[in-house]
Parts: sequence; C-alpha cells; structure tokens
Amino acid sequence: MCYNQTVRRQPRKGINMETTQNFHQPTARDRNLRAYDRTCDAWAAIRHAAPVNRCVAELSAQLAPGSRVLDIGCGTGEPIAAWLAGQGFRVTGIDLSPRMIARAQALNLPGATFQVCDVLAYRPQAPFDAAIAFDSLWHVPQQEQAALYPKLSACLRPGGLLLFTHGCTDGCVQGEMLGETFYYSALSAQRVRELLAQNGFEILSFIQGYAEPTTGT
Repeated sequence: MCYNQTVRRQPRKGINMETTQNFHQPTARDRNLRAYDRTCDAWAAIRHAAPVNRCVAELSAQLAPGSRVLDIGCGTGEPIAAWLAGQGFRVTGIDLSPRMIARAQALNLPGATFQVCDVLAYRPQAPFDAAIAFDSLWHVPQQEQAALYPKLSACLRPGGLLLFTHGCTDGCVQGEMLGETFYYSALSAQRVRELLAQNGFEILSFIQGYAEPTTGT
C-alpha cells in the first residue's frame, strides 16, 4: 500500500453507470482469483489474528448506528466485516474468490451478507452509507481503474463515505505472497484526485505511506 484516502460523496446527478459495463481482462483477474483461492486457508489464519485497522475504526465512528457498509474485496470477512458487524453495522461483502466468500459466509455474522462479485459488475439494491476497499482496488486492471470511480460513486448515497487504499506506482506490477504471484495496478495520485472530483467526491483525508504497526499495512 502507498496511501489511503477517506472521501465523501457529494450530491451529483447524471452518474453514467454504463461506463462500467465493458470490461475484459480475464488473465490478470483469473490468476488473482485462483491465487486467492489457493491461499485461502493461510490467508484466513493471518486475517483471523489481525486487529481491525485504525482507519476503519475512525471511519465507523462517523457513521450512524445501523449504517449500511459495503466491504469491497472482503476476503474471508475478517477482520473488517466481522468488526463492523460487531459494531452493529449492516455489512455487504463482495469478493472474486469463491473460497474466501465461503469462509466469510461461515462466520454467520449478524446483519452481514457476502457474495462472489467483481466490484465493476456489482449493482447494489440501494445506496450505501459507506464503502471500504482495503487493499483490493489495486487488483483491478489498470485500463479499468478509471471506471472504478463512477461505480463507487453510484454505490454511495449523497454524503456517503469511502475509505480506500491505493498503490503508489502508476502502472502494473506483480508480487509474491504466500507462495503465489499476484498482479497489481494503479493510477497516479493526481489522476485519482481528478477522478474523485469528476465523480462527486470531496477528499477528507489523504495519507501517503500509510502503515500501522499492528497490521503491517
């Protein structure tokens, strides 16, 4: 991770949902999906032992009781979705990995639902009060990164909050984790700021080089 941001969706008309519909790069997606499926058990053990990130707790403190929160790239549901559900929020988690989602569903968290879904294909039944994308958006292929921001805006009610982490390299990279190769991409920080503004977001917090001693990210 290079930085995290907290932003607020401002009232805005005319978000074009169709900009998110034509996306195809199965190679990187499929490889990441298979890698997460293969590492699911090891990843579940790591995340089960991890505390929730401070920024997640700080975001939740700004939400009304019972708020609806979208967890993008929720993985096994721990620690973020589990912590949010424990605080009384209604959580929806989405992830590409069927094995990760099965783990999350097995937690039987109160007020939480989980489904296998790509964020760019996701269509909420109603807008959320907040969305969290922690270490997940960088798995979206670079040529589709710009399509994330109208999608995220459309998922949130006016005034809704978005917390996300983002890579610091404008381009595509790959890395090793738990013996598997994963693929990542990102846009420049300036381009992300432009896309946020274009899609009705107000930046509330921008932290470069974000890290926490208890979590490592």
